[in-house]
Amino acid sequence: MRPARRSAPAASPICGSASRGAPTTCGRRPGGSPPGSPARSSAGVAASPVRVRALRISVTLLAGAAGGSLASYAGLPAGTLSGSLLAVAIVSLAGFPTEVPNWLRLPVYLFLGIYAGTGVGPETIVQMRTWPVSFAVVLATLVVVVAMSYRWLNRWCGWDPISALLAAMPGSLAMVMATAESVNADLRKIAVTQTVRLLILIEIIPLLALLTGVGTGAPDAPVHETATADLHQVAMVFALGAVGGILLMRARLPGGLMLGGLIATAVLYLTSAVDGQLPPGLVAPATVVLGAVAGSRFRPGDWQLLPRLGGPAIVAFAIGMGISLAAATLVTVTLGVGFIQAFMAFAPGAIEALIIVAFALDVDPAYVAAHHVVRFFAISLTTPLIAKWVSKRPGPRG
Repeated sequence: MRPARRSAPAASPICGSASRGAPTTCGRRPGGSPPGSPARSSAGVAASPVRVRALRISVTLLAGAAGGSLASYAGLPAGTLSGSLLAVAIVSLAGFPTEVPNWLRLPVYLFLGIYAGTGVGPETIVQMRTWPVSFAVVLATLVVVVAMSYRWLNRWCGWDPISALLAAMPGSLAMVMATAESVNADLRKIAVTQTVRLLILIEIIPLLALLTGVGTGAPDAPVHETATADLHQVAMVFALGAVGGILLMRARLPGGLMLGGLIATAVLYLTSAVDGQLPPGLVAPATVVLGAVAGSRFRPGDWQLLPRLGGPAIVAFAIGMGISLAAATLVTVTLGVGFIQAFMAFAPGAIEALIIVAFALDVDPAYVAAHHVVRFFAISLTTPLIAKWVSKRPGPRG
């Protein structure tokens, strides 16, 4: 007698309804196989896992390259980044399990950080006298953004207090998700809200720059009149940039590889140890990869969550964006910092992407990075404590 055939598993909480925090099964094929698992032929022989993963990576990068090329061709500032992000996000939401592997992602972070460091100049030193006041404004802005976004998600959308708090945090996703797991928050609400915020932010800033005329002459990298650095200088920049990136990555700073490469390269240029520009040819492909990394944060099946979570996430983003715009305007008027530069420093999250957008728009990436690092430390030091306190408060669960 043939054994009874096992019935298909029930719908998960993400695809249908169930308890919070359970693992997602969205996008699984009949029989329970997760997206991207080895397909089987009619003979029942599994395809090579290596080939399946190679296909996922290839499709992800091709989609990113196509989207980046179209956006760049359209003249959008930082088009390779925003176009790649949007294209890969669409492919992911359509059901394909996109992926950018660590062996490609981490070197790209370092590479782009090193290139961003070449955008730091003597004017950065002059502006540093305004940084303490600007840091104080960014911290005050953080408090207001979190408080207002939390009130919207908790009071008006009925989200439980802890999920509303963590979804309201502008950035520091790794710290936020780690805290969410420790206090039994709704991981999918938080992840989708943070990813929607990133997607909208990276698409809006180039459009805003286009409307204000910033960076329109250089959609993917600033143009400098200085000569190209010789081979010895290039080797020195990449060697010291790699050391700086590895050190800050080990220190667990946000975007440590990119930030370390930026700082090391900036020091070389500010001290005139290097006076030529790095060859620009690889910047566009690297920003395509960075956009693909961001776009692949969406997963197959997330589209089923968007009708329920998209509205609250978009309004929460709009609240944070409005407050950030007001703070950037204040800093521009009182301290004389360029508006786009100030806005990218105050924008809610996405440190790696915003550093590269700053570089692409030929504004000071050091100013942008410094403000995001200050905000990261503030979130990292306070989030676990506030989350534990909020998790004990009564409130709607769901």
